[in-house]
Amino acid sequence: MGSRITRAAPHLSEQAVRERMKREQRPWCRRRWQIMYEALIAPREAEDIATTVGVSLTTVHQVMAGYKREGVAAIETPGKGGRRRGYLTLEQERVFLQPFLARATQGEQVTVAEIQRASEEEVEQAVAPSTIYRLLQRHGWRLHGVSSCPASVPENSHAQKERVAVQKQTLPPTRHRERAVQRSQSYPSDLTDEQWAILEPLLPPAKPGGRPRSVEMREMLTAIFYVDRTGCQWRALPHDFPPWSTVWSYFRTFRNDGTWERIHTTLREQVRVKQGREPTPSAAIIDSQSVKTSQKGGFAVRP
Repeated sequence: MGSRITRAAPHLSEQAVRERMKREQRPWCRRRWQIMYEALIAPREAEDIATTVGVSLTTVHQVMAGYKREGVAAIETPGKGGRRRGYLTLEQERVFLQPFLARATQGEQVTVAEIQRASEEEVEQAVAPSTIYRLLQRHGWRLHGVSSCPASVPENSHAQKERVAVQKQTLPPTRHRERAVQRSQSYPSDLTDEQWAILEPLLPPAKPGGRPRSVEMREMLTAIFYVDRTGCQWRALPHDFPPWSTVWSYFRTFRNDGTWERIHTTLREQVRVKQGREPTPSAAIIDSQSVKTSQKGGFAVRP
């Protein structure tokens, strides 16, 4: 039996594929173009191409088949995450909500049902109520309450749903403000405003693409400091903090990407400069300590 040679479809020339591979910034997309480039310059078995590029054999087969069917569109896909299926962009959503915000500022109650109807007119297609709730949550709106309805109207009817009012807060709700209302005393590990002002610029920004951060970074840091201060288990984290799994995930990420080390180094340098010293020490002293043992080495044999 002869070996099966993997050849690239002739959608683009070898030079064009090489230029796209060099220009591509996304690693996963660049590897796709590298697969095509290897198949163009030296058609050979898929196993050899997979070893050269550093991908699985399945990936090579999928990329080659997709490129044969769809061409360049199969290689330069948008990737995972993001809001590609959203009806409006974030800026368009802000403009869309402005009239309702003006009414809410004047003390009027705006219902979810009328926002849903206005949204359907805007995008000219049906919009689910859950989409409206996510839209309002993204822009800091919250449910304000349910109005009373006549006794003749069933409890779960559409008429009652239209009476669900939505109100825009002056400041977007945050877990830090919610916790301040829920308890009169703070934890000893809570960050002060001055401490947070120092630490906030040292945290890495959110990764581009995908869903935006849903957790407030100040509360996340405070939760980590609470575990460090009290020594409690991650699962025993109080419920007024973000979910323990989210806190642990950020702790692990910051440990692996060197964030904790960078924070420690930056704070140490700031303290040294404030004391009138050089940011980094110019000398180091290694101290050793003798530990007393028995007078003779080896094992002691009891009679």
